[in-house]
Amino acid sequence: MSVTISIKTRKEVVDLADRMVKYGIAKSRSHAFNILIEKGIGGVIDEVRLWDRVYEKAEEFEAKGYELKHGSLWKILEEGRIE
Repeated sequence: MSVTISIKTRKEVVDLADRMVKYGIAKSRSHAFNILIEKGIGGVIDEVRLWDRVYEKAEEFEAKGYELKHGSLWKILEEGRIE
């Protein structure tokens, strides 16, 4: 059973939750906060940092003229990872 609550938190935590949604770690901001509560912030930060680096490298490759084609990293990134 889900219960709706309102909380105040640091902007850094909200930014982390938003990046979790962007990278497909969570389906929504609410889902991201549930994961953060269950795993703890330390358990999530490393995974989000990994995806930060993946996106940065993919953008670097594109800027250098590499084309990320169908079935490649961009497809994985665009589709997300939530099952």
